[in-house]
Amino acid sequence: MQTRPSTVQRALALVQDILCLPGKITAWLILPLILAIVLSVVAAQMGWSTFISWTEAIPVLGKALTVNSIFDLQWYIFALLVLFGGIWSFFEDRHVTVDTIAIKLSARTRALIAILGDIFLLLPFCALLVFYGWKFFAIAWQTGEGSQQGGLTAHWLIKGALPVAFALLALAGLIRIARSIGGLRRPGPQKGDVHHVD
Repeated sequence: MQTRPSTVQRALALVQDILCLPGKITAWLILPLILAIVLSVVAAQMGWSTFISWTEAIPVLGKALTVNSIFDLQWYIFALLVLFGGIWSFFEDRHVTVDTIAIKLSARTRALIAILGDIFLLLPFCALLVFYGWKFFAIAWQTGEGSQQGGLTAHWLIKGALPVAFALLALAGLIRIARSIGGLRRPGPQKGDVHHVD
């Protein structure tokens, strides 16, 4: 018999949906990433360096759209895909795990391992990256860091995504800890069923 989710479970599900939203949105950036890669290959073959230029600087683009702008755009997009898509894949349990070992363990044992791993590995790692990532972003912001080779002029923009994404991943870890603890308190699936108890 299916039991109705509690208020806490519904709240955790809502927060999970919100945390996954940036990953679901940035997933669509794969299309402009493909376009940027194709455009950079064509530009290299044709010997183009500048697509269009103008007199006044535009935020992020500077004074021209160049091949280097397209290269910078590629790593901007890739960074967003990895950072925010990683949170979504974390919740979907699509991240790398050692399944050959995990499948032999009971759901309770896997939940305990997940709790300990999240508390002692994931959360401290996220805290370090938020702390140092914020400094990384702040320096880029204060110096107006951008490409010196005619690329995009706002590297601080993408560097700011680093502490934001890892703060969201830490929240994701807290949600998984709460769910795993909740799963330990009720009977659940046994060996080989799922990676984590929900």
